[in-house]
Amino acid sequence: MRWLMAATVGFSLVSPSLAAEQAPSNASVSQSVLTYPASFFATMGLNTAYDMIQRIPGFTLDDGSAVRGFADAAGNVLIDGQRPASKTDDLARILVRIPVSNVERIDLIRGGAPGIDMQGKSVVANVITRKLASAFNGVAVVGAYKPEAVPFDPQIRLEGTWHDGDRTFGVSLFAARFHDGSQGGGEHIVFGPDGHRLDVASMSDSGPMYQYIGTTNYETTLFGGKFKANLTLEDQPSQVIDIDNSATSGRTAEHDRQDRVDAEFGQHYERGLGDDLSFEVLGLEHVDHNGAASVFSTATDLQDFNLSSHGGEAIGRGILHWRPSDLLTVDGGGEFAYNWLSTRTRFIDNGVAIQVPAANVLVQEKRGEIFANATWQVFPTLSVQTQLRVEQSTISSTGDVVLSKDLTFLKPRLLATWSPDALDQLRVRIEREVGQLDFQNFVANAALNGVGVIAGNPNLVPQRDWAFEAAYDRHFWDSGVASLTYRHLVLQDVVDRVPVFAPSGVFDEPGNIGGGTEDDIVASFSLPLDRIGLAHAVLRGTGTWRVSSVTDPTTGGARIISGQDPFDSELHFTQDFPAWKLNWGVDFFPTFYNRFYRFDEIDTNRNGSAATVFVEYKPLPDLSLRATLDTNRQVFDVTRRVFAGPRNVDPLLVTDFRGHRFGVISFFRIRKTFS
Repeated sequence: MRWLMAATVGFSLVSPSLAAEQAPSNASVSQSVLTYPASFFATMGLNTAYDMIQRIPGFTLDDGSAVRGFADAAGNVLIDGQRPASKTDDLARILVRIPVSNVERIDLIRGGAPGIDMQGKSVVANVITRKLASAFNGVAVVGAYKPEAVPFDPQIRLEGTWHDGDRTFGVSLFAARFHDGSQGGGEHIVFGPDGHRLDVASMSDSGPMYQYIGTTNYETTLFGGKFKANLTLEDQPSQVIDIDNSATSGRTAEHDRQDRVDAEFGQHYERGLGDDLSFEVLGLEHVDHNGAASVFSTATDLQDFNLSSHGGEAIGRGILHWRPSDLLTVDGGGEFAYNWLSTRTRFIDNGVAIQVPAANVLVQEKRGEIFANATWQVFPTLSVQTQLRVEQSTISSTGDVVLSKDLTFLKPRLLATWSPDALDQLRVRIEREVGQLDFQNFVANAALNGVGVIAGNPNLVPQRDWAFEAAYDRHFWDSGVASLTYRHLVLQDVVDRVPVFAPSGVFDEPGNIGGGTEDDIVASFSLPLDRIGLAHAVLRGTGTWRVSSVTDPTTGGARIISGQDPFDSELHFTQDFPAWKLNWGVDFFPTFYNRFYRFDEIDTNRNGSAATVFVEYKPLPDLSLRATLDTNRQVFDVTRRVFAGPRNVDPLLVTDFRGHRFGVISFFRIRKTFS
């Protein structure tokens, strides 16, 4: 849903005059760190720390990756040197709650720096907040999306933060209704194997989705250290009604309802133990409940699928930091996690109960990890990060599938960063990565008006790879940046799609399909346009090319990984007019697609290109008005090539095409701050 998105360390060998001439305006430069003070953003008319992160040259926000471990699954933004003790309350939402007035500076740390936990990332932004003795900050935001042919989708956000000496208390409430960009009316066409049309239907796909989020956080000094706690409560009910009307096959309808409720409580404590020692401990508890129901009906068929799941996660993590000098930091510690998911599934077809593999299971995982890492500034131009982690876990399931298995993984990492001057940097990384297990893959699910019922597979093991990566950054002009990254992955136990044979039929399920390779090229740039006459204007872009090769478990041939985008990119243009208290811009997302390979069909999802124009006006420092308009219709196409049976032996049966046209979307927002 693109439309919903919205202290320097190191050394320098360049002369001060050259660095001052070519470095970002109002930013100080070192080999490892670029520091952007609040003055760098002063003319941009921004509102939150999230807006500031979006404007850092050459930096792209990453909310987190699908790897195992709490720290390694973190995003690439720290707040006052620490990762928030939360997984449900993501980085983007946390950054939105930090007003610009509370940010002292943002440090862009490239390749690592002593005293900074890089959380397994090569580049990290560290938001340094102001220390307020006694103050109150409040925010009220009211907005509305207006999709074409859909009533207004309102949203409201209320926030308050109280500072009193060493204590800080904050609360935030958010409520919104929206319609998914994959919905919308359009054509549903079924083609025969020779390409002729078998059926054409008019398609109506709509339904409101809601999101209610409440968060609170508290921070204080405790026993000579600093204690933080945060609580997040979230409810996301939704329903979608999909109706096809065809003169040939009649009327078909699917009604999907879902309600997911989450609660998360996080705690973090850190304390110094002397001049060169400190420690931190973290605790996180998360529980959720998901209820889903899907009813599909035609003139001759009635299918009813129900899923109820309860899950949770508990994490405990402790780290000891040793900094014997300004050039060396050594960290060591351990982490323990307990995950569980219990599900009950029911599938009825024309009054007959159908047994689905892994429909009713309880899956549990107990995982422990010990780790040690070091960051060493070997020379003024060379820094090295090394890390070694050892993980042991036990995964078990009871119910429809009874099993238990022990897994042990050794995860080394080496990152070397060479910075010959303040403008150029080369990073080389070698790492053993272990992917995260998605417990939703362990249980059955359904898309009745599409791929049908999908079986679960509690016998999955994590996908692993050896990653070999090289990245080069070049800073130029005033605040221009160009970056190129090449990454080669040697894959093992790739998680993809496989068939499962049961007495009640053959089903598609997630499974491990063996090894493979993947090569990625990531290019990004940030280009200030002052030199061509566009004052305070910047053009930013990024593109990622992926080429993967795995063995298809059905045909035995080579193909790409299911669900992987071969290429995705985005372009952003912004221009600020400080004298008019206004900024505007254009965001453009080219077409991209992904493809899923199932044993009896190949599904392709294609998102059409999207472009939005926005204007933001701040008549007063504490009041901003923002308007956004899509310049083209939202397009989402689903093409299913369905075979009579396994693709390796049976012929193509039909090609099913659904073209969703969601329409143009406009948005308006009023933001008022109180202090």
